[in-house]
This record gives sequence, C-alpha cells and structure tokens, in this order.
Amino acid sequence: MSAPSDPLRILCKQNLAVEVLRNTGTVRVAALGYSMLPTLWPGEILTVETRSLGEIQRGDVVLFAREGRFFIHRCLGQVKTSSQAQLITRGDAMPDRDSPVSPDELLGKVTSVERRSGEVPVPACTLLRRGTGLLLAYSSRMRSLALRCNARRRHEVHSELPETEPDQVLVR
Repeated sequence: MSAPSDPLRILCKQNLAVEVLRNTGTVRVAALGYSMLPTLWPGEILTVETRSLGEIQRGDVVLFAREGRFFIHRCLGQVKTSSQAQLITRGDAMPDRDSPVSPDELLGKVTSVERRSGEVPVPACTLLRRGTGLLLAYSSRMRSLALRCNARRRHEVHSELPETEPDQVLVR
C-alpha cells in the first residue's frame, strides 16, 4: 500500500481531477499549501469551474497545472506574447510572480470556498490580506501559529494534514 504522499498516487488523483473538470465543468479540491494565506487555508474545499483564459479577470483565483503539480494562485493580469495571451499569477502570500500561465496550463477558476459558515465566494486580495500573507510567508513562526489557530478554530487536528509545501493542492 502506498503512502498518501506517494508521487504516483498524487499524479493519478490530479489526472482524475482534470478528467472530472473537463467532463463535468466542475471539480472540488482541497488546498494544502500556504501560498494563498490568509485568503485560503489548508484543508479548505474549493470549487473549481472550467474557464478559458479569456474569461479570467484580474483578481480571480485560478487553478493551473505545471510540472506535474497543481497551483492555485490569484490572477494579476494578462500579457500578450507574439503567439498567445498568458496569465500573470501570484500566491497572495508569495513575494514573487509565477512564470506566465499558458492557456494549456489553465484548468479553471476557483468559484467558492467551503468554510464553517458554508460556501462563500473567494475573498478579494485586500492590502491587509496581502500584507498578512507576506508576513506569514516570511515568518515561519507566525505562519505556524496562524495555521494552528486556524486548525483549532475549524475544530480540526492540524497534525492530520500532511506536511505540505507552499503550493500543494490535494484532490479528494
């Protein structure tokens, strides 16, 4: 039996999620990383709907696949290269922008987040939220404290979540 973090198992789950998204137009995934703190927290269930690059607006949170991994980051805008338009994205808690996202990498837009109060739209990236995100990105101590407080508030045991990297996404 393989471990939950087995790369082959993760790849199979991601491929299944892509197939579900392409066939039904909607998939639900769990965020595991901290690149979108405090907008999105590990363990929150996100609803993703298929969208083309032309339908994505500045401020939308998108799901894209790159190098065998899923990323959920906010769209900062679009750039037009000689051959195609691409998205510029960045995690709310990340200091740097990602490499441009091509239409082939884009999987969809995160349309809602499941919270204790029910499903809510994805919160906007305010100046306060961005500043908090950067504080959490640069201070592992503050990030650890915030993650523990959030887990306690959600009545979850933080140790049940696997150890993650900033941009991990779990497909359940």
